[in-house]
Amino acid sequence: MARRWFQRSCSICEASCGLRIEADPETREVFRIEGNDEDPISRGHVCPKAYALKGVFEDPDRLRRPIRKTASGGWEEISWTEAFDLAAEGIARVQGEYGDDALGIYIGNPSGFDVGSMLYNRFVMQSLKSPRMFSAATMDHFPKLYTARVMFGKGSILPIPDIDRCDYFLCLGGNPIVSQGSLMSAPGIRKRLRAIQERGGRFVVVDPRRTESAEAADEHLFIRPGSDAYWLFALAHVLFDEELVRLGRFEAFTDGVEEVRALAEEFSPEAVADVTGLSAETTRRIARELAAHPRACVYGRIGTCTVEFGTLASWLIDVVNILLGRYDEPGGMMFPRPATGQHEPGRELPPIAIGPYKTAARGLPTVDGHLPASAFAEELDAEAAGDQRVRALVIVAGNPVLSMPAGDRLARGLGELDFMVAVDIYLNETTQHADLILPTAPQLEHDNFDFLAQSTTVRNFVRYSEAVFAPEPGSKRSWEVFLELAARIQGLEPEQLDDAMLLENAVRFATRIGCDPQEVLEALGDVRGPMRLVELQLRCGPYGDHFGAEPGGLTLDRLREARRAIDLGPLESRFPDILRSPRRRIQLADPLITDDVARLRVRRPELAEEAGLVLVGRRQSRNMNSWLHNLPVLAKGKPRCTLLVNPIDAASRGLATGALAQVRSRVGEVEVEVEVSDEMMPGVVSLPHGFGHASPGIRMGVAMERQPGVNSNALTDDAPLDAPSGTSVANGIPVEVAAA
Repeated sequence: MARRWFQRSCSICEASCGLRIEADPETREVFRIEGNDEDPISRGHVCPKAYALKGVFEDPDRLRRPIRKTASGGWEEISWTEAFDLAAEGIARVQGEYGDDALGIYIGNPSGFDVGSMLYNRFVMQSLKSPRMFSAATMDHFPKLYTARVMFGKGSILPIPDIDRCDYFLCLGGNPIVSQGSLMSAPGIRKRLRAIQERGGRFVVVDPRRTESAEAADEHLFIRPGSDAYWLFALAHVLFDEELVRLGRFEAFTDGVEEVRALAEEFSPEAVADVTGLSAETTRRIARELAAHPRACVYGRIGTCTVEFGTLASWLIDVVNILLGRYDEPGGMMFPRPATGQHEPGRELPPIAIGPYKTAARGLPTVDGHLPASAFAEELDAEAAGDQRVRALVIVAGNPVLSMPAGDRLARGLGELDFMVAVDIYLNETTQHADLILPTAPQLEHDNFDFLAQSTTVRNFVRYSEAVFAPEPGSKRSWEVFLELAARIQGLEPEQLDDAMLLENAVRFATRIGCDPQEVLEALGDVRGPMRLVELQLRCGPYGDHFGAEPGGLTLDRLREARRAIDLGPLESRFPDILRSPRRRIQLADPLITDDVARLRVRRPELAEEAGLVLVGRRQSRNMNSWLHNLPVLAKGKPRCTLLVNPIDAASRGLATGALAQVRSRVGEVEVEVEVSDEMMPGVVSLPHGFGHASPGIRMGVAMERQPGVNSNALTDDAPLDAPSGTSVANGIPVEVAAA
């Protein structure tokens, strides 16, 4: 046997922990997966999700070859040539008859953890020529992308907590101990948070549930779901009122501070206490504590994004950090420096695009190229969208039936499409409606590069992941599928598209450092695929060797030889140089954000008077949305899809742990097992996301048997939106709960 150890990262979530994998490439067996103690970023940390790499590779339900739906509704394997021909013909037929806009596109979040998909799925999106692009972003972090785009000029310039130097960490709507830090890639976050406390700092969690992170905090405060913007405005009010604002160097390039002062005036701690559930005394104390700690930072995650005022909450987190003078400073919210150079100083970018395309059913505009997830189901609906409905769909690595609002309605709409092609490794609740499924090779069969994590990391680094196994004969890697599919659609050869993209990027990055693009292309060689693009950007990047001009700089060969992450040092101050906004200035009170304060003002008395229960989601360490439930190692144990209910609410409704409850919203209802727990704030119930594996048409045997659960998004109302960004309201959903 050729049993040996391989080094790569976990490609399941943003943390991207460094791993050691013991495997035999000849027998294609995986024997052991463990954290890499020698990795300077993850430092040996590993969570249960790492075992998904082995589980997905071995899963008998995983698709290995393209499959086509037959006339009888069954499935048959076909060749790749047949599959690409069928895909191109089906797309051309629908767009030829009904126009380019008749086709919709959906991109799921697994694409973000595969560099081949990240760099090559653009080919398919461009070739389809349709503005109807939906993605998982508008069910997740899109308000953060929106506010960054408006204030800083580029949506991927994201503020990240400098957690390792912080002395006061205020966490709203996030559970980093379970997530390992979403929009804060921080492997082993529990130890990092404990270190704050050990050096005399404080860790405070504000959440309607006493999460795993709240259990470890110095203080946990219950807050009513969806009221974060009110509370953050109250913090800003205190900072202004008590003269605690310290802009520091940001005063030189920040406009609109006085406008923010005026907006915050009416949202005093006393004025919002009945909306948030937090006393004025508590709010004032937290504001003063933040101001008193020299390295404090305020962080918010999905609980502050997927709510009615997600954009305002995301913006106000930035506002409070800027007012404290802790933005872009050690210990505060800082900005990583990717080794591949995408966040180096550059030209001013045009304002964020709102429209021009609008949905057929409600007239909702695209926002920076994205349509709201909440519009997806209705855009498939003949009654709602009429002749302008989506008639064909290309879906990449996603399961929107379980992850989008109004999942049941969405499933019905998918069943009425004229044509649908899915790029996916499973026959799941969504892809069962496709005419064609194109599976890609699993992670262990290709190398990888942690492209996304460079922009969300708490410490600058770069890491290459080696392939464990050669691709299975007849399989294709994601980048090969996207390149070939786009070429067929456009009537070109794949090599033409690949060469054109490489030349475009060579001109962009090589000229930035004074290199000749043609000489750079010759140095890169002719081995196709994403690693050629990675090497280009890496060598032209801020730590690169600049093709010999900077001896000792980074190259792809050096990354391969390291066999672990290369530590590039702590985060450093980067503003105003990397701003892409007009004149490199921050417009703190841009109307594209602040116009929504009028809606916040109107809703305040209404929210203060609302009674009844509201539903929120929750993160679980063995889950990643819907795509890990078919793996025995992660699906074992008791059912995890339970409705958490506070004892007071349970008693008033005759609910008990283990019994079933009927949960009803405006758009749907489910029947689910109850778990009574005082970890929930009274008036709030919680149901995890991504379950609902009960359809007879899917091939996910383990999920159906061990963790079927119910689809929480059958309850997610597709009508309300965060108005500026178009993000769905997936937390704070009004529900009625009764014993089943």
